[in-house]
Amino acid sequence: MKKLIIFIFVAALFTTLAVVFTIYSRYENFKKTPVAINNVTLMIEKGSSWQKAAKNLKDAGIITDEKKFIWMIKEKNLGKGLKTGEFEFNGSMTPLDVANKIISGKVKLYSFTIPEGYNKFDAAEVFRKQEWIADNDRFLKICDDKSFLDSIGHGDKKSCEGLLFPSTYSFPRGVGLKAVMTKMAEQLKNLLDRYADDLKKSGLGTYDFLKLASIVEKETGNKAEQPQIASVFINRRKIGMKMQTDPSVIYGLLPKFSGNITKKDLMTDHPWNTYTRQGFPATPLCFPGESAIRSVLYPDTTSYLYFVATGHGNHYFSKSLKEHNAAVEHYQIKGRRDKFVY
Repeated sequence: MKKLIIFIFVAALFTTLAVVFTIYSRYENFKKTPVAINNVTLMIEKGSSWQKAAKNLKDAGIITDEKKFIWMIKEKNLGKGLKTGEFEFNGSMTPLDVANKIISGKVKLYSFTIPEGYNKFDAAEVFRKQEWIADNDRFLKICDDKSFLDSIGHGDKKSCEGLLFPSTYSFPRGVGLKAVMTKMAEQLKNLLDRYADDLKKSGLGTYDFLKLASIVEKETGNKAEQPQIASVFINRRKIGMKMQTDPSVIYGLLPKFSGNITKKDLMTDHPWNTYTRQGFPATPLCFPGESAIRSVLYPDTTSYLYFVATGHGNHYFSKSLKEHNAAVEHYQIKGRRDKFVY
């Protein structure tokens, strides 16, 4: 009887050890075995636990066993490392790779681009298409909000026009639009800080400087011409001549501009009409890029006061009104595309 009890005990012990060994082997195999993942995106919500994350990972096919995943988290002492957000999993990944991806906090990023020369109305349309940005339809409201303008150091302005840097930006899903706009304002500030000494030498206050850069940006898409365009407006300013730039008139008609500027439009006074008013328009006309900004800092040295589009994406520059009128006759009225010689 005693031998039977010992036999049963030993058999039970070996069975238990075999079960434990099998479970341990499967667990070790689980940790080491990668899963082929084909570009799966998973959101780990704020307030989630590792248990909930493991279930979601299993349901998404990213891991094969949620219980073993939790054992691994406890074994590796990773319990406090859970990050939230939208994560993208792709390729061959072991469970530890998956856990480390989450712990790293490297969430999936989405990008958008505000091109150089876009104004606030254009930017609002870009943001409306970014469904991953919270409050993506509130750009114009935030742009004109005093508390936001205060937060970016421009509380004395009425609009964010010209105060955000046009570029490509990347953010995680759910980012607030105000945070995005703040980053864009910081980018412009950082850029202007790099040119601070030369900006002082320009003789323009920062806001007027941005107004002029925005005029240059809107007047030509040819970056090589921008220093010449800048010289024209700087020369006009030196002799007390009005800026007389069509883009400023158009800006004052936005967002209802029909696409065709008329003589009546040029003569109708408003805060942006540089034909009826002296000096710069009430605000910048757009978000100028670095090339336009540099053109105002380092304009060409010229005696030009006028320019007219030649039809080749370039302009013909004139020193006198008589020469300018002849160039307008050649390129605009007669529609000729051969080189004009005055």
